[in-house]
Amino acid sequence: MPPHRYPLRAQVLDFAGSLGGFVICAGLLGFARPAAAVAWALGAAAALFLVYFGRTVCRQLTHIELDETGIRVRGPAAGLLSAVIRWENLRSMQLDYYSTRADREGGWMQLRLRDAQRTIRIDSGLNGFAAVVDRAARAAAERGLALDAATLGNLQALRP
Repeated sequence: MPPHRYPLRAQVLDFAGSLGGFVICAGLLGFARPAAAVAWALGAAAALFLVYFGRTVCRQLTHIELDETGIRVRGPAAGLLSAVIRWENLRSMQLDYYSTRADREGGWMQLRLRDAQRTIRIDSGLNGFAAVVDRAARAAAERGLALDAATLGNLQALRP
């Protein structure tokens, strides 16, 4: 199975927002002479925008591989460039939905897989997210793992 990746088109707004925020904050720091408290706030905001940019770059460089033995995340977002969970060692699976509006439209899902040593988090912006969730759900069922009510409901919502 080919690796799953976060598509660039889905991250363009993240790249633009992080760079735009940094440029605005750094520009105000460089060209306006703000009071000390404002300068500290702008510096902190600029640093946060840089962190967000770095996170977006890491996500862009990350890909996820599935096979019959487990799931592997390769790239800087995986910690030490690679994280692996073997299906036989899977201890928990959680599928959460995060809404951006009160009517629960326009949100995203996050899959969280754990073994004894590590946790892998994958969000629904990933190409082939439904296939990754389906494979993880089959592994959880094979292992007899109990899934919480929210995860079961989100699995139902994800399936056609």
